[in-house]
Amino acid sequence: MRRLVDRLARTLTFDVRLFLLLLCVSAILLFVVGYYVSQKMQESLYQQIGQRAEVQAKQIAAMPELINAVQTRNLPLIASIAQTMKQRTDASFIVIGDDQGRHLYHPVAPVGSPMQGDDNDPVLIGGMSIISLRTGSLGIGLRGKAPISNAQGKIIGVVSVGYLQDMIFKRYMAQRGSVIVFLAFALGVLFLSAWLLAKGIKRQMLNMEPIDISRLVRQQDAVFESIMEGVVAVDSRNNVTAVNRAAREILGDTRSSSEIIGQPFDELVDHQSFEGFEDASKEIRDEIFLFRNVQVIANRVPIVIDKKNQGWVISFRRKDEISTLSLQLSQVKRYADNLRVVRHEHMNWISTLSGLLEMRHYDEAFQLAKMQSETQQRVLDYISATFSHPQICGLLIGKYYRARELGLELVFDPGCRLTELPRGLTISEWMSIIGNLLDNAFDATLSVEERNQKVTLFLADSATEVIIEVADNGCGVNEELRNQIFERGVSSKPGGERGIGLYLVKTYVEQAGGAITIDDNEPRGTVFSVFIPKGADSANV
Repeated sequence: MRRLVDRLARTLTFDVRLFLLLLCVSAILLFVVGYYVSQKMQESLYQQIGQRAEVQAKQIAAMPELINAVQTRNLPLIASIAQTMKQRTDASFIVIGDDQGRHLYHPVAPVGSPMQGDDNDPVLIGGMSIISLRTGSLGIGLRGKAPISNAQGKIIGVVSVGYLQDMIFKRYMAQRGSVIVFLAFALGVLFLSAWLLAKGIKRQMLNMEPIDISRLVRQQDAVFESIMEGVVAVDSRNNVTAVNRAAREILGDTRSSSEIIGQPFDELVDHQSFEGFEDASKEIRDEIFLFRNVQVIANRVPIVIDKKNQGWVISFRRKDEISTLSLQLSQVKRYADNLRVVRHEHMNWISTLSGLLEMRHYDEAFQLAKMQSETQQRVLDYISATFSHPQICGLLIGKYYRARELGLELVFDPGCRLTELPRGLTISEWMSIIGNLLDNAFDATLSVEERNQKVTLFLADSATEVIIEVADNGCGVNEELRNQIFERGVSSKPGGERGIGLYLVKTYVEQAGGAITIDDNEPRGTVFSVFIPKGADSANV
């Protein structure tokens, strides 16, 4: 039997197995209900017929002509009364007996023969009317019996009105037929409902078998856990529905996934650092957040099913991993730019020097070489003496020669002096702030078609803060754009890759607890001012 069940389970599809199961359960349930209803119908039918037989027996026993006929033993009159009443009722038989329990009238038994069934004592002795199911001369019947009393109240006989069991069964079968039709109709409806339900469930399962779904779930779990980025799925109420291993490691959460599921996402990552996700309709791409004191680059994509938002998938990665790659890339790019600028400068200088030597102007060649060497050395000495960080010095040297190549002049304010950087930002983040401000100033200044344009840098620190000011002589920033200039993708300059630099500057400044302002330069242009407080307590890390 078990082998047969296993074979059917392998050969039949899930919807067919579900349909057969529902059909069997429904059929068994209908059989039990039908049997119960049939038993109740039978009990009710016997009770109704018994009460009818008892009432008829009482009515016949109370007839004056029958009482007189029994008292005088007028057998023909008794027979006539019994036959007449039999025609007026639906009873199977009417029997009349005397006070000794002997027949005064019976359809087939002789007069004077004893009445059968042994149920006369309560009637003849107790004077009660009864209902009984007994076997008599005509067969098994349900009988109602009542005493016949004279004017003095003496019991002189008994009337028995009966319904044979065969007749009762025919009535029962006639009533049960409607029940059988109803049950058959109900079985048909359940058959159709079971089939539609099985097909509907199979359709919701994308027509896959349970074993296929189980295999797919295990495969997706494996893929989900193998993703190196942290991934968290939340429902429409912002409760966690799934979280992978990388997310738990980044957040430093030692609990298992089952313990985290159901917890509000705000509590998982610290709500105070997650205000950017409050807008339920906003899709987030590469935003910087602070999850449990860990800086991450986060994305949020909605889960849309049937054009309704059912939740979100939030992926994030440590910002320091991306910052490391960004720093390496920026360093390589900076070195390449510096080498290209220096090569360009030296090629021009060597070409000039070569021409002077060819023309045998040795004194002019000597003076040019000396001047070039002194100029470069003076710039290097000033930057290295003014700014104590080698990385910042390398950045400023590269930007200085980049400005010269663009036809601009990078001027260092006389008040520049940098001795210490706050610990709220990494050196790569400081370089990103300074470099993006200078690049933005270069682009703004080049937008004005004038020669010998200058970009001024003021970089200094005091006992309480670091101040960075970059002033250009460009076209300036419109008033209506100033409130949006630091947003991602917003720029006053054309081009598809704009709107990133100032966004990063603002992100890093706010991260360090600082502030950034925009002012107009004289006679034209813009001044970007950055103020970052010193001290570990001031940095939001």
